[in-house]
Amino acid sequence: MRYPSTEPVIVTCALTGGIHGKEANPNLPEQPDEIVEQGIAAWRAGASILHVHARNPDGSNTMDPAIYQGLHERLCAETDAVIQLTTGGSPRLPVEERLNTVLLSPEMCSLNMGLLNFFIRGEQVFFANHRSDIERFAHEIAARDVRPELEIYSAAMLEEVAHLLGLGILEPPYVLNFVLHTPTQGGTRGTPENLLDMVARARALGVPWEDLRINVTSMGPTQLPMTTIAMAMGANVRVGMEDNVMYRRGEPLENNAQLVERAARIAAELDRPVATPAQARELLALRGREDGALPEVRGELPVGVRA
Repeated sequence: MRYPSTEPVIVTCALTGGIHGKEANPNLPEQPDEIVEQGIAAWRAGASILHVHARNPDGSNTMDPAIYQGLHERLCAETDAVIQLTTGGSPRLPVEERLNTVLLSPEMCSLNMGLLNFFIRGEQVFFANHRSDIERFAHEIAARDVRPELEIYSAAMLEEVAHLLGLGILEPPYVLNFVLHTPTQGGTRGTPENLLDMVARARALGVPWEDLRINVTSMGPTQLPMTTIAMAMGANVRVGMEDNVMYRRGEPLENNAQLVERAARIAAELDRPVATPAQARELLALRGREDGALPEVRGELPVGVRA
């Protein structure tokens, strides 16, 4: 992360999430065909990483490994994108189920770095990401040569990052995703001042700055300004309908590709080309995969999933 930067910007597209559904925007992809179709379109628009959640046929959240394996296979077959599987899933799902995606040995996965209290349709839902759980995830991730993206919702979670990195479980580079403006108690609002503070705190983590890869995510109406600022600062960005279902005030999104296209246009104006999947793999030191194929499986697959 340099300023000013002309280095390629890695654009991640978070296709669908674990909080809102089609009640927020009927164009939100939920079922496999929808997710794959929008994933391909987002990749064509310039997303080098596709962040993937899955749903049950009724639209509810799932960590069913068979559903994730199907999505993983299809997106790897149809694109050369890096497929980043969630381990967050949903605040309502237990850790044992959330481990299923790590066991599929993707190139990347997400890893939440602390405790949050979500507000979902008027209900308080506690999101348990205890230190013991984080360490367990980290060991399983490291054993499979998966690159975790550490999801950081507040400055306090950077203390958990410092603790985790100090254990020596993970190898550099370390991918930090600042997730701003979530509908949570305990999450940081999406403001320029908060982003600058988190970057400054990241510099004090006790690891070489060159070993860090900073990504910025921000929810709802803060997505556009915060990702624009992030690209100008030299960081990578995440956009997508998991984080934002509106193109602008009063205009719902038609698909995820719209947000990727806009991010790519802004990156071009900042003289930062959008990274290809190959460039993203090099910048993040991923293990890679053969064209059209899944990454090599490391360790045992989850129960109920074919080899």
